[in-house]
This record gives sequence, structure tokens and C-alpha cells, in this order.
Amino acid sequence: MFRNYLKTAWRNLNKHKLFSFINIFGLASGMTVCMLALIKIKEAYEYDNFHPESYRSYRVITNSTNKGGDHLLYASSPLPLSDFLKSNYSIIERSTAVHFSHDAIIGNGKELPATEAYAGSDFYKIFGFKLSSGSPATNPQTVVLTRETAQRFFGNADPIGRVITIGSSNNFLVTGILENPSSPSHLKFDVLVSLSSLPMQNNKVSVNWDDEGAAYTYVQLKPGASEASLRAVLKNASKEVNALFLASANVNFLFDVQRLDDISPGSIPLHNLTGEPIVPNLVIFAVIGLAMLLLAFFNYVSLTLARALDRAREVGVRKVAGASRRHVMMQFLSESLLVAIFAFFLACIEVRLVSTLPVVQNLIGNFKYDAQLWLYFIAFTAFTGIFAGWIPARVFATLQPVKVLKGKFNSKLFGGVGLRKALSVIQFAVSLVAIVILFVFYKQSLFMVTADYGFEKREMLNIRLPQNSYQKLAPAFSAVPGVESVSAASALFGFSGGNTKFIKRDRTADSIAGNYFSVSPTFITDTKLQLIAGENLPASSPNNNAHFVLINEKASQALKFKDPGAAVGNTVLLNDTTRCIIAGIVKDFHYASFMTSIQPLLLANQQDEYAVLNLKISPSAAANIIPALEAAWKKLYPHQPFLASWYDKELTHEHLHKDDLVFLGLLTIMALSIACLGLLGIVIYTTKNRAKEVSVRRVMGANVWRVVIEISRGFAGLLLIATCIGLPIGFVIGGEFLRQYAYRISVSVSLLAESAAALFVLGGLTIIWQTYRAANANPVVALRGE
Repeated sequence: MFRNYLKTAWRNLNKHKLFSFINIFGLASGMTVCMLALIKIKEAYEYDNFHPESYRSYRVITNSTNKGGDHLLYASSPLPLSDFLKSNYSIIERSTAVHFSHDAIIGNGKELPATEAYAGSDFYKIFGFKLSSGSPATNPQTVVLTRETAQRFFGNADPIGRVITIGSSNNFLVTGILENPSSPSHLKFDVLVSLSSLPMQNNKVSVNWDDEGAAYTYVQLKPGASEASLRAVLKNASKEVNALFLASANVNFLFDVQRLDDISPGSIPLHNLTGEPIVPNLVIFAVIGLAMLLLAFFNYVSLTLARALDRAREVGVRKVAGASRRHVMMQFLSESLLVAIFAFFLACIEVRLVSTLPVVQNLIGNFKYDAQLWLYFIAFTAFTGIFAGWIPARVFATLQPVKVLKGKFNSKLFGGVGLRKALSVIQFAVSLVAIVILFVFYKQSLFMVTADYGFEKREMLNIRLPQNSYQKLAPAFSAVPGVESVSAASALFGFSGGNTKFIKRDRTADSIAGNYFSVSPTFITDTKLQLIAGENLPASSPNNNAHFVLINEKASQALKFKDPGAAVGNTVLLNDTTRCIIAGIVKDFHYASFMTSIQPLLLANQQDEYAVLNLKISPSAAANIIPALEAAWKKLYPHQPFLASWYDKELTHEHLHKDDLVFLGLLTIMALSIACLGLLGIVIYTTKNRAKEVSVRRVMGANVWRVVIEISRGFAGLLLIATCIGLPIGFVIGGEFLRQYAYRISVSVSLLAESAAALFVLGGLTIIWQTYRAANANPVVALRGE
């Protein structure tokens, strides 16, 4: 029986090829986005499923409360917490702190960026990271490499026993190679370093209790110990830590836990996440996918009901021949399932194509088609087919064959202002919302690219520095013709900001948080920062260089100086340890992105913190300067990659979000294509049913464009209704999106008008193209049977 249903369904699809293509392509577009969402959600729930006994392993999280009563919940915790818990509480069998850094690694004549994780010996027992060869890194100055890192530095050679340099001049012995884990982990690193190496490797890491962002603490309970008992232990530990170590601090800690199985996807809003997917992002992705699929469902329902007259007669004959309501429903559901199967194969091709886009790769990674994923896809395809065909199947199954075959069937049951037109309005309203969001995103990105940041970035070339290389490279590049000036900075202005440090006027005053950059004095002049009081940072001097800072107007106000001039010459405490003299005040400028308002800023001159060399290039030499600079670089660092980029182009790449725009544009095009194809199908069927009316009008003397206007008038009304619905929704969503930016555009009338115009152009072309063809047809063909 089912075989006969499929045969009939295939014949019907083959007979009406255009409608079949529209349905299949529309469903495939919606299924593509849903399949990407399924891949992402499935991966999120597979994080960290390879760790042994994860049911008794936990991450300690920190609830930090400052003097003002503000609460912040961190995934991280103070660095000493791990040893404190293991030493003082017997229910904890193992514990480890994990500290991350991002120092460049030198090995086998190469210097490449990398992420290092410093971890204790219990790390290898709590987590399921396995060694393919060698031994764990437990002794000082030892490391374990991931397989990819070993390949990057040593190729196919065995790296065990070799020496690499991390960050500064400290050498580390490679003791082992990690296997690739069977599933993703929220702990992402290239190199695993012994925790005992941390004090000698980075003396700037806070070993104090008042830094909740210094490390991530993991504990494993003894067998039989409960999570409730661990929470009680942490409550007591919080009291001890606050009493013993945080008595004079500005914060109060309360420690809590997350079970290792529950870290991904993250359902608790935490700061300092390590890389695990979070539930809100998954929900947004799933909602987008379902919205696209609903548009495709509407297409299928609308086009099936548009062919109501032909299909009603078919149903009437079937019922007269003995078919029951169940048989009719099965026939239509078989047809929709067949459409869904074809759409699934097309969607698989589309997924393969869009997965090559960088933004999609960032979303879903390098996924694998395993048996479970294919099972999800098959179930999803079956659901899609049944859900899409359910409404048409129910509608046609209830038709009375006597009325249909006597010609008393009224096709307006499915048309007029009813379900069919309502579905088209919904499709175009959703498409218009997508257009508004795309325009808002693009114009905000363009605003961030073209806005005045308050510093000069033209003719500035940025070169990534190897560790402690400024003294060598600065004079070498200064000698290259076309280089007007050489400066350096720890990070670039206009991106994510600098490191956070705390400053106060004296030990009794409250601290304020400020963004910290280390810059050379020439960087201030090259970027044309405006000094409104005082003077520039002094030239490099080992006696006073580290003790002079520039602050911005916002910092001067936060430190409660009467005016910028009053701040010059005063001393401030940096992180409660370093006393600095304020050399000058710079006018406020956008040193971070436009997502955050301008905050207090500190500029100092620490050469060992320089990470980027900034060259002021003569405009006449800009076209040919990079090969000359690379030649000078190779003389000093022949084995290091030369990475140079123009400052203004870097800012454009950072804030224009091309990958996100491409992805959002792709979604918008999909939504519009589904809506336009659905509209095209309805227009085709409507003009077919009105072919005789059109022919009579032409015979009576109506010209082509008058007929086009007459037929198109109803469809233009649908676009107008969709515009009235979609514009307010797009205005609200666009405004909510822009609220995340401290400095932003507005959702203006002109932006909304441009969005509506784009919808009318695309929808209008779809309508006019088909109605013009119908109006221009030979009237004899339609009337010769009369």
C-alpha cells in the first residue's frame, strides 16, 4: 500500500515540476539552517564526555561581591584555592589549578603563537587527556604538547626530549605528546605546562587571594562523597578565605561548584568562560533554524492549497472509488515525505557548501557525520515531511466528494483573505525583519569602521614582535627608507582594550579599574594623541621609566582630581604595589571598541611588554615598503614569520565583521528566496486560473500593463500588509541589538524605508515577471475551447 502511495506521489511531483522544485528548494533552505543548528547543539552536549568518573569531578566557581554590593559570577577562582582545598578538606581526593597564558613559543627554529595551560599533576588523573607517547609534565620546566602543536613545530620528527622556549628566555623540556580527545573539551590549549613552572615563568601572575581570574580550580571527590557535602565544604572555605586572606580587600568571595558533566552547554551566566558553548547562543541558533523551516512549511502549505481546485477533484474521485479519510491523508503525507527526502539530499549539499565559510566553521567546527547525527537527520527529515504535509492532508481529507464533483466546490475556501494569503504575509514579514536586522548590523559595523577614534591610524604599519625584540628591530627598521618613525605598544588601540589594573590615590582610597597599555613615547606622537595637561612619557630610562604614567580625562575624574592640570605630578598606586607619577593627561579617545564606553586609561612605558611595532610610513613609500621591511626582518629573525598589516585595514577587518555579514546575508537571502518562490508559485497558479479573464480583457482592448496592474494589485496588497507588520518588529529587534553598543547608530526612518524598498523591489519583480508573461500570452490559446 505504501509503495502505491509513493508511486502516486512521484507521478504528481513529476507532473508539476515547477511547484515541486519550489517546495523542494524551499524546504532544503530551511532544513540547511536547522541541520547546522542540530550539529551545533549535538556538539555542545558532547563536550567533556571522555573524562573518567566525571560524576565526582567539579569546577569551582566564584561569586565575587565588592564593597558596593555588586555581584559577579566567575568560572575562574584564585590560584591558591586548589592547594588550600586539598590540604584542608578530607573529602577532596584530587585537585588542580589551571592557569592559561598566550605567550609565543620558540621551537625548532620557529616562533608561533600558542595557548599554554599550566596544570598540576592531578590534572592527568581528573581529566581524560591521554598521552600517545612520553610521560606527564609534572617537574618544573617540563611540557606536554598536543599532537597538532607537535606537528606545527617539529613536523613528523619525535619532539620528546627536545627543548622549546615559552614567552621569555625560559627553556622547557618536552616530555610527552597528547592524543586527540574523542570529543571537544571546554579546556582548549596547545601546550600543557607543569604548574610548578609558573612562578619562575611569569612573575606577574597573581598568587594572591584577591584575583578571582587567575586560574580555574577543579576538584575530584573521594568515592562516596556527595555534592551537598562539597557545597558545605566550600561554604566553610569561603568564610576562612574571607577572614584570613581578604580582610583588607575590597571583595568578598563565595565559592560554588559546577559538575564537570554540566559545564557544557553553560546554563549559568559566568565571566571568564574557557570556551564552552552557552545555552542562550544555542537557543538563538535553534530559533533561527526553526524560523527558516517554518517559512518553508508555509511555502508548502500555501502552494499545496493554491492548487486546491485540481487536487479537490482528485480527492473527490478517490473517495467515490472507495478511499477513506485515512487513505487520503496517507497519500498527501506520502507526497510531503517524498518532498522532504529530496529536500534533505539537497540540504546535505548546501550544508557541505556553507560549512566552508569561516563564520560557519567558527560556529560548528570540523564536525563528523557519525551514526547518531545521521539518526537525528533522518528523524528530523521525517518530522519535516509529516509536519509540512499535515495541514493540507487534513484539509483535503475532509472534502465532501459529492459537492466537489458537482462543481459546488469553492476554491476560495483556501484563498481570499484566508490561510494562503496569511502565510504569504508571514513569510514576507519575517523576510523584512531579516532585511532590517542585516541593514542595522551593516550600518553599525560601517559606523565603527569610519568613526573618529581620536587617534591617527593612517600610514601606520603594525608588525608583531617576537619576545624582547624591540631593541633589535627598532633601529633596523628606522634605517629603511620610507620609515618616518618607529614606536611600539603592548596592544593596539581600537580593539578589545588593554589589561585591567587597579589604581588609587593612596592606600586608604578606593581603587578604580583602568585599562592599561604599555607604549613608547613616540607612539603618543605618531598616533597624535592630544595632551591637555602635563607632558609625554619620558624617554627610556632604567631608573624612572616604569614609574611614570599618562592617564585620560576619565581616569582623572574617577580619581577625583579637581581638573586635569591638578592631576599632573601626583602619585598613584598601581595594583597596591607600584607607585607611579602622573606625567600628563591625554584627551579621552576610543582605545577600545564602540561596544564599551570610554573608561579610565593608563599608559606606561615598559619595553618588556611591547607586542606590536608601529611604523609611521611616508605616503610615497607605502606601496613598496613591506618587501624592504621583510628583508630587514629576515637578517635578524630568519626563522620567524614576518607579520605586518596596515592599522586602518586591521580596524576595518575587526569591526566590519565580514564573516558575520556574509552569514546574516545568507540567512536573509534564504528567507527572501523562500518567500519569493512561494509568491511566484501562487502568482503562477493564480494567473493560470485567471487565464480566460486575462484573455477577455485583452480582446476587449486592455493593454498589457493595465492587465498586469489589475492582477498584481492583490499581491501588492500582501506586500504592503507584510511591511506594516515587519517594520515595527524589525525596529524593535534592531534597537535591542544596538543596545549592546555604547556608541551606536539609530534605527532611522531612512533605514526602515530602504529595507521596505528592498522588499518591494524583490517581491514586485517576482509578481511583475509572471503577471507580464500571463498578460502577454496569446488570448486565442485560452479562449479557443469556449
